[in-house]
Amino acid sequence: MLSELIGTVTSSLTYVVPFLFVLTVVVFVHEMGHFLVARWCGVTVKAFSIGFGPELWSRVDSKGTRWRIAAIPLGGYVKFLDDANAASAPSGEVLESLTEEERHGAFQLKPVWQRAAVVFAGPFANFVLAAAIYTVLNVAIGVRSVAPVVAIVVPNMPAAKAGFEPGDRVVAIDGNKISDYNEITKAVITSPGRPLRFEIERGGRTSVIEVTPLAREPKDSLGLKQKIGDIGISPATRPEIGEIVPDFPAEKAGFKVGDVVRAIDGQEIVSFDQVADIINNSPGKPLTISVVRDGVASEIPVTPVSKPAEKRTGETTCVGRIGIGPAPLPPRPVGLAEGLSRGIASTGDMLVQAYAGLRDIFIGRQPIEQVGGPILMAQVTARAVGYGWEDVFALMAFFSANIGLLNLLPIPLLDGGHLVFYALEAIRRRPLSPAVQEAFFRFGLAGVLTIMLVAFSNDLFRIGRTSGVLSDGPVQAAPNC
Repeated sequence: MLSELIGTVTSSLTYVVPFLFVLTVVVFVHEMGHFLVARWCGVTVKAFSIGFGPELWSRVDSKGTRWRIAAIPLGGYVKFLDDANAASAPSGEVLESLTEEERHGAFQLKPVWQRAAVVFAGPFANFVLAAAIYTVLNVAIGVRSVAPVVAIVVPNMPAAKAGFEPGDRVVAIDGNKISDYNEITKAVITSPGRPLRFEIERGGRTSVIEVTPLAREPKDSLGLKQKIGDIGISPATRPEIGEIVPDFPAEKAGFKVGDVVRAIDGQEIVSFDQVADIINNSPGKPLTISVVRDGVASEIPVTPVSKPAEKRTGETTCVGRIGIGPAPLPPRPVGLAEGLSRGIASTGDMLVQAYAGLRDIFIGRQPIEQVGGPILMAQVTARAVGYGWEDVFALMAFFSANIGLLNLLPIPLLDGGHLVFYALEAIRRRPLSPAVQEAFFRFGLAGVLTIMLVAFSNDLFRIGRTSGVLSDGPVQAAPNC
């Protein structure tokens, strides 16, 4: 019983501690953005809080700001002198009670451009944090890039039907220049069912191919389902083995990490995806795989075992497996200038994808089950911890950029809602009446609570499905492999 209790506590800490670390940093930076610009504009800040609820620790600085850590570490806030609450709702009663000296520090009495700057500074700080993290990772580790060249064209998929051929170099998609295969992947997966115009180079000549990505809904180990696009192409990646799965045919046949596959049954190999494709299509069929190990070539016979899996075309069938995985791409060193440029570009790409995802959920192109709350964030963080510190900080950048974007949604109570009020005030030359603002704040509160309820419900249903307590309905019987 004691060992089970210790195991449960340890497992919980694996989820909770990294998640709280990541969330605390992201929230602190967001609120610090508000705080620094507010101080610069002469606004009196009464409180800077990480978390909500009962106070665990606090101190008051020389300017009267109460710095506090609260018991519920799922957010934070900066409270100004004339705020009615932690959401920065204006309070006419507080304003009326201020002395003439205190009114100089009142947030609501500042020019509209200063109030807008203070509000926007929070999300902007999140964007800066994301770009800074990516920049540091780029410079410290290097960047991994793959040439935008097609190595494999899957039969009967959209790319094959549209006329793609192995060796095609993608120059642009919908007019946007392409320099890395990852850019192709991003464009395709975010465009299920939407036609894309590919500009390609083949044999020294340039042509345009239009192709519509097939919509797929794969489900990951957390039970998260997302509609993504797929056209059925793969890049030219080095066919080096980076992982051997225990008790699978590859281990028993004598394959080693670092082996480079040169041919399978005499067919020349140029990409690891090509290796996977041949093995997948050969369940139970003996193969002779030619590898190079430490400069020495050899041939290893192996027979893939048959396992059920979902193919890219969507059908569930039996595929071959020998238990190998690709080696990670070696990073290329970059300087600060390129690292910063790539960091800003990565943040921008992430914001575009996040916006597209929110839009697709709103219009029904993506399932609302994608929306997740703190439990999903904790699960994803725990998974990143298992991969290493690089993935943890990359995830922090992801959370930071997305939280910044979510705060800019035009919902009263969020930063975006405040910015809408200030834009209307600038146009009308006077603020909305307190009664109208109060009504919108109530509407915003209801909206935020609804989103939180949906996210939390999705988290619980996801846990139920992955644990087997709940079911998605009738399950298609797996083929007998």
